Amino acid sequence: MAYKIVMPQLGLTMEEGSVTTWLKAPGDWIDKGEPLFMVETDKIEMEVESMGKGYLGPIQVENGVKVPVGTLLAMLTDEPEKAK
Repeated sequence: MAYKIVMPQLGLTMEEGSVTTWLKAPGDWIDKGEPLFMVETDKIEMEVESMGKGYLGPIQVENGVKVPVGTLLAMLTDEPEKAK
């Protein structure tokens, strides 16, 4: 089963944000609630925890690129071979 990691909406008025740092690398196992990446908005920088568990797949958006809320950033998968 795959789980989508998307740009979260961290506030009511947030429309876009950028990932400044991934705290895990593709292929790493991620548990639910584990710190996953840092997001920067026009107001804050905040650590985002994983809402699912699995192996982190390829990262779809480069660090520092602003994207709209809901943009696919990466996927979590149960199968380690799909995470590379």
